[in-house]
Amino acid sequence: MKVLSRVLFAVFLSAMLGAGAAWAQPQAQQGILDVVRGNEDYPPFEMMVEGKLVGLHVDMVEAAAKSLGLRVRWTSLPWKRALLMVETGQADAITYISRTPEREAWAVFLEGNFLSSADVRFIARKEDAPRLAFNGDLQEFLAQHSLVTVRGFQFGKADIDRAPRIEASNMDDLLRRLLAGHATVGAVAWDNFKAAYQDRPEFARIVALQPAITSSRNYIAFSAARGHAPLAQRFAQALSRVKQGAEVAQLQRRYAQAP
Repeated sequence: MKVLSRVLFAVFLSAMLGAGAAWAQPQAQQGILDVVRGNEDYPPFEMMVEGKLVGLHVDMVEAAAKSLGLRVRWTSLPWKRALLMVETGQADAITYISRTPEREAWAVFLEGNFLSSADVRFIARKEDAPRLAFNGDLQEFLAQHSLVTVRGFQFGKADIDRAPRIEASNMDDLLRRLLAGHATVGAVAWDNFKAAYQDRPEFARIVALQPAITSSRNYIAFSAARGHAPLAQRFAQALSRVKQGAEVAQLQRRYAQAP
């Protein structure tokens, strides 16, 4: 009886390990590319319209994936959780992510997988702006003023990425904290912030400081934990072909004209 029990346990364990191994296989090898993103609107690149995810990034990524025989499965999550999904190998890739040395430890960044760029600026309440002269010296400015950013956001510039700050749970929370005076300035990708908030009454109370902090380059980056360096290379080639095609120029014009 004991021998039979051991045999049954061995069979059960083998089946479980086999199932685990099948689960651990990268979904991209099964024709599905699991892509995570932040769960906010970033027009015109990534935004929910009538319950559907659309935008220039979305169309470009899906076109490149299709040319590789892959179907994209999008998941929108709080940004820090989206980062963790890729870092731990629970997702294949993440979009709208800037390249930093810390992230290069767990994500594969290639120039061919560049998606867009945006100026990063400080924003402040209009009544505070006259006393907030920013001359481009980040260390001096941040030593004098408190900062709020969205949790997990990095901008590829060490002085701001490592600066003490208040962490907001999302962009709405950042705006709320800034207007409530919890911080003096916030850091955002200004064009995207403007596109998302310009029709809201709170936007009239906000001003962007000059000059820009930096220009943030945004990528689709692939999970190193899933061994996706080869996939990142193939995707970069496919995405480069998409970007050189006439369709992307048409998409850029369409999204630029979108309300």
